Amino acid sequence: MKKFEVETENLIYVKHNFWLQYLSRAIILICAYIAIFIIGFSIIYESAPVYGVSMQPTLNPLGSTKSDTVYINKFSKISYGDVVVLEKTSSIDINHIIKRVIGLPGDTIEIKQVADGIFVFRNGEKLEEDYIFNIATSGDPNNKGMASTLEAYIQFRHNVYTNPDSYSAVFDKNGRLILQENQIFVLGDNRGYSLDSSVDGPYTLNDVVGKVDFVVPYGVAPFYYFLDYFTGINLLGDLLK
Repeated sequence: MKKFEVETENLIYVKHNFWLQYLSRAIILICAYIAIFIIGFSIIYESAPVYGVSMQPTLNPLGSTKSDTVYINKFSKISYGDVVVLEKTSSIDINHIIKRVIGLPGDTIEIKQVADGIFVFRNGEKLEEDYIFNIATSGDPNNKGMASTLEAYIQFRHNVYTNPDSYSAVFDKNGRLILQENQIFVLGDNRGYSLDSSVDGPYTLNDVVGKVDFVVPYGVAPFYYFLDYFTGINLLGDLLK
C-alpha cells in the first residue's frame, strides 16, 4: 500500500515575476504618496487670483497683462517681508487684501523723508526695500510712490493725536508708531496705489488669513509649476523662470 501518491501530470507550476511585483508595488506606493500629498496640500493651502495693483511688481492682477494665482498657507507663522492675506474690515468694500509684513508686535515704525528720499524705519533702522514698484520707470505720472505713503502716514498719525479714543494705534512723542501686542504693520509694494497700514493703521495677527508661499505666474498651469518646484522637471521652459 502506498502512503503518498502524486500525479505530477496535474501539477501547475507558476513562475513569479519578481520585477513585475516590484513595479506594481512601487506604483501603488507612489500613488498613495501622491494622494496623501494632494490631501495634505489642500488642507494647508487655499488658492486665490490676484486683484488690484497694490502688490506690483511682486504680484500681477487681473485686468493687466498678467494675472497671478497665490497659494496661501493657513498655518504658517509670519515674519518680516512675508506677503500675507488679511481680512479687510475698514475703509474699502472688499473682503481681503494682500500686503507685505513690515512690522511685528513690539516694533516701532516711522515713515519719513531724509536726504536721499522717503523711507520706512523699523526700530530706528532704515529698510532697504528692493521689492518696491519703481515709479520712475512706470510711465504713470499719477503714481507718487512713497510720497503717497508718507502723506497717508502723517494724516493717520494726526487723526490718532486728535482723536485717540477712536484708534487702537499708539504713537510716541517722536511720532513713531509703537506696535502693541498682537499688532502688525503692513504695506503694499506699489506704494502709490495701496490702501494699507499707512492709511488704516496696524492690523492684528487675528486678521491674517495666511502667508503666501507660492505664486503661480499668469499662463502657467499649477500642475507644471508644482512639478517643477518639487521635482525640478521643467516642461514649460522659460515660462517657469
